[in-house]
Amino acid sequence: MIDCKSCGMDYDKKEYEFCPYCGHVPEDEPVSPKESSYEPKYKAADSGKSEEKEGEDEKPATGGVNKVKYAVIAVAAVVFIVAAVSAIFALGDTGVTVPDRYDTIQEAIDAAEDGDEIVIDIGTYRENIDFNGKNITIRSIDPGDPDVVDQTIIDGGGSGSVVSFRSGETEDAVLKGITVTRGSGIVISGGSNPVIENCVIEDNNAEFGAGLAIFDSAPTIINNTIIGNSGFLGGGLFIEESSPRIEGNRIVRNRAEMGSGMVIISNSSPTIIDNRIADNVAERLGGGIVVAVDSTPTIQGNTVVGNSAERNGGGILIEESEPLLEGNTISRNRAANGAGIFIVNSLTTALKITGNTISENLAAIAGGGLYMEGSSPDVEDNVFADNISDHLGGGAAVYNSSPIFRLNSFEGNDAQGPEGGGAIWVSADSELDLNDPDDNIYEQNNPDDLVYE
Repeated sequence: MIDCKSCGMDYDKKEYEFCPYCGHVPEDEPVSPKESSYEPKYKAADSGKSEEKEGEDEKPATGGVNKVKYAVIAVAAVVFIVAAVSAIFALGDTGVTVPDRYDTIQEAIDAAEDGDEIVIDIGTYRENIDFNGKNITIRSIDPGDPDVVDQTIIDGGGSGSVVSFRSGETEDAVLKGITVTRGSGIVISGGSNPVIENCVIEDNNAEFGAGLAIFDSAPTIINNTIIGNSGFLGGGLFIEESSPRIEGNRIVRNRAEMGSGMVIISNSSPTIIDNRIADNVAERLGGGIVVAVDSTPTIQGNTVVGNSAERNGGGILIEESEPLLEGNTISRNRAANGAGIFIVNSLTTALKITGNTISENLAAIAGGGLYMEGSSPDVEDNVFADNISDHLGGGAAVYNSSPIFRLNSFEGNDAQGPEGGGAIWVSADSELDLNDPDDNIYEQNNPDDLVYE
């Protein structure tokens, strides 16, 4: 065996007259005729050049051919190795991208192209990232494993949004199975429509939407845990002039001045489906959800439980808007007025409250289950059960309003003040629209069922 002086590879000199890897012929060790695969039979005596014997075909020298052959093999091998390495480390591969190929997530984003997948290994990445308009996937090594998600962390270090979508990203931009923390959460704006899935969004702080702030966009927010965030409007989420789909999330233990779980405002029309909105605390208004300023969300199949507001709307607060509230469980919420639902200045029957279970809510002043003022909702086929008001309207309190009540069940509601209204209390300037005969059901309300001032 000898070492090639050109490429450094070992090869058997007896088998090859030159390096089979790079084609180099050793200069100080010329190839002898004995070792050659071809030895010429005739040589000119003086010139050293071979001569052809008349009538005999020339036999081709194979050394040059072998050189070319082995050189081609060597080049092909190098090309194959480079291609294989490139395939292994391509962004679209299922192998780990960060930190194996790039030190930071943002470096990987900057190098990526639409359709690429960036896989993040377990660890804490102290940075603030921006998708920069790229329709790529960023995910943990196993987005379906809660332990992996908890240990794959983007830490914003208290400096601005941790993850940003600001450049018109489509639904092909995906953030999946990662914990986002210690910044101002995730910001989605500029007509961006990404997918946020199986993430934990926790311990963020911002004036608007500490967990998620959505402006003029329509993202899909699905199966995330949004927990322990705090802000002024929207501890968990803030939605303005947007129509996102918010589905299957846990929105829990967030805090805010107003809308500690979620704020929906300014002509927004999101779809809020099958979420658990629980144990959020508002210092003023809207413990679970605030819907305001001409918004028309669909709020369907959610569990709104254990939220509180110092003033109004423990579970849901609605102002100047027309949501559809359908099939929700609104239970064990607390507020001064409207512990379950508080409605104000929504003078339209397009505001529909139908098929909900509104139970065990506690109001310090009025409307254990439902409080309304200056409004005309259509309230149909709901169950009001075991709600309590310390003063009036255990099930519902109606001020200066003209609601429709059809086919509701009022059972075991309690108004503890002298004015009563265990099921419904109605002010003198209100007009209650009931069927004749009244088709609502009243059972065991205390101290009475329906009281007009």
